[in-house]
Amino acid sequence: MGSDLIWAISGVLLIFLEIFIPGLVIIFFGVGSLITAVLCMVIGNSFTLPFQLITFALTSVLSLVVLRKYMKKVFQGRFEKENAGTNFNIEIGKIIPVVEYIQPGEVGGKVKYQGTIWSAQADEPLPPGESVKIIGSKNLTLYVKKI
Repeated sequence: MGSDLIWAISGVLLIFLEIFIPGLVIIFFGVGSLITAVLCMVIGNSFTLPFQLITFALTSVLSLVVLRKYMKKVFQGRFEKENAGTNFNIEIGKIIPVVEYIQPGEVGGKVKYQGTIWSAQADEPLPPGESVKIIGSKNLTLYVKKI
């Protein structure tokens, strides 16, 4: 089996391994291996093992440095900055009950939203049983206002 075939098989395997070991690093070593395989086919027997290893190392590192940032954006996708701190959608304007006294300007009061108790903050005192409207959120705290 020629060195070009060994480099090609290892390149394909490394690229395939990226599926199981995420991090977007191994794929670039696969690219370096495939480039080395192509050069082995083109140059032939005069492309000795030390030159193959140097080519593999340089092309792998170069592709990692040049392409990783771009590829990371492509594979990770985009998200809206508006909801960057959360992975759920809060229904602004939804009317919900206060279940624990809300002190103005302090986090500590509680409201019930979607069957779960949430920390809440408001600009005025709100006793339990009061109905409030959600006006915003930050992390796991809902900002509410008396209706």
